Amino acid sequence: MGLAGAALSTTLPGILDPSSIAAADAATNKIALGAFAPSLPWSFKDIDDFSDQVGNEPAIIHWFQDWVMNFDPEYLNAAVDRGGMPLISWEPWRFGGGLSQSRYALKTILAGKHDTYIRRWAKAAAAWDKPFFLRFAHEMNGDWTSWSPGVNGNTSGEFVRTWRRVHGIFRHAGAANVRWVWAPVAHYEGATPYGDVYPGHAYVNWLGVSGYNWGDTRSWSRWQSFSEIFGRSYRMLTTIARKPIMVAEVASAESGGNKAAWIRKAYLEEIPSKFPQMRAISWFHAKKENDWRVNSSGRALKAYKEVVARARYQGKLL
Repeated sequence: MGLAGAALSTTLPGILDPSSIAAADAATNKIALGAFAPSLPWSFKDIDDFSDQVGNEPAIIHWFQDWVMNFDPEYLNAAVDRGGMPLISWEPWRFGGGLSQSRYALKTILAGKHDTYIRRWAKAAAAWDKPFFLRFAHEMNGDWTSWSPGVNGNTSGEFVRTWRRVHGIFRHAGAANVRWVWAPVAHYEGATPYGDVYPGHAYVNWLGVSGYNWGDTRSWSRWQSFSEIFGRSYRMLTTIARKPIMVAEVASAESGGNKAAWIRKAYLEEIPSKFPQMRAISWFHAKKENDWRVNSSGRALKAYKEVVARARYQGKLL
């Protein structure tokens, strides 16, 4: 499976070096907190409600866009106006189209069939000319996305070449303001090995990961601590590269344990002591498969407000 080497790459010319920001925050143990909320990016009402509930504006504002949506500077401006670094999970498929979308198979991207769309996006991103996170083709090591190896005829090698191709189009367009986030899901038995789909140090600015405490809400799930969810993946990521790490999606269910205690232990004990390379964490504040919201109960909200008030979690990325 061969994970990539641990050497830190030289930043490409014109690409912002996020490690300098991360190093500065590491010196003061600062971590940036962010959130996704359901109405984003079409409306910022839900993220504003989130801010009011927790008592602070998130340092990262996260949303999802498929390959039908164009780059819209109004969305990013709205995030920046609220003090949040935009984090766009850019998904190379069509929302609602299901897993088998041959139109977006990796071979079609490599063949240049989406170049017009990608170039338009890259040029618009360059014209906006402010830094933002681009979490392209995330959770690729799972089997639930149309860009995953083993789906739509995709291979791991095609994923790596696709990432490099898209990155190259952005670089050619002068989009040096993009901070590329390579973000697999937390490792599980049967997942594609991280090293097989890592595009290389020169093509990645941040490492990301996502994971959830499902509690006892599914037949296959059990209550898991933050360390149980992310510990192995964190060790794998730090082996791949010495780059800043973000948890791009995290949340806990209520059923099967104590969500408020889970939040306190994760943020106040586990992250400071076991995950020193983590520089940003974004909560998935939505009622979807479970009620992942920080206000799923009054106790959970109280716990998260305690976290937000801590100096450690006042990190900023703008």
